[in-house]
Amino acid sequence: MATAAAQHIARLVASRGTSAATASTRAAFAPARRHPSVRPGTRRVTTAVFVGDEGTAAAGDDNVDSDEVVTLKDVTRKLMDCRKRKAASNAVDLLVSLGRAGIEPDLLASTTCLGACVAAGKMDLALKVFEEVFEKKVVQPDEVVFTELIRGYLAADPPSWTRAMNTLDKMERFDVSPSSLSYNVLLAKCAADNELERAEDVVDRMADEGVEPDRFTMEAVKKRRSIRSYAKKVLML
Repeated sequence: MATAAAQHIARLVASRGTSAATASTRAAFAPARRHPSVRPGTRRVTTAVFVGDEGTAAAGDDNVDSDEVVTLKDVTRKLMDCRKRKAASNAVDLLVSLGRAGIEPDLLASTTCLGACVAAGKMDLALKVFEEVFEKKVVQPDEVVFTELIRGYLAADPPSWTRAMNTLDKMERFDVSPSSLSYNVLLAKCAADNELERAEDVVDRMADEGVEPDRFTMEAVKKRRSIRSYAKKVLML
């Protein structure tokens, strides 16, 4: 399974079509060499350093060098930093380093990588992460994965509402049921753009599907009295 994961993740990089991507793709397919001092369950690897639009991390903190032991915990920590800095290319490099080391990525690492791509506005790369990691069942997605994609679609200019709503529908194929987590993101965008009619459609869908609002639902629409009033009436808040 780890070999399959490495192959799927390597395609993320190859899809970008750069010479550095080619180097890292080859590295991901190559067998990992065990350093004499490496403990069981960890690996030392060499992985290519990519320079994306956002550049490399200061002091190379995000990159794995030949003298570093790769662990899922450390890579996940670096992925979280990538998300904060919107460093999409570095995040993909890190996910590739796991596959290169023969370490299976988990849900947190994979979601954080996808989130870094979304935060950077690289939806094409985010969708490639989704395809290679979640569509191909390297990792089973949860609602947070889909919510990240929805955020990305709604952050576009103009917002891609069709794709956002299609993503909501797509959850069912992965045995994921949308909750208030997803709907709150939709309602917050409606409130931000003062789209009453669209907000009513979202609230109606919540009611029809029996989705229970939470304490963040009213927070999402608090700035728009008309939307807030409709949500209170239909969802009995």
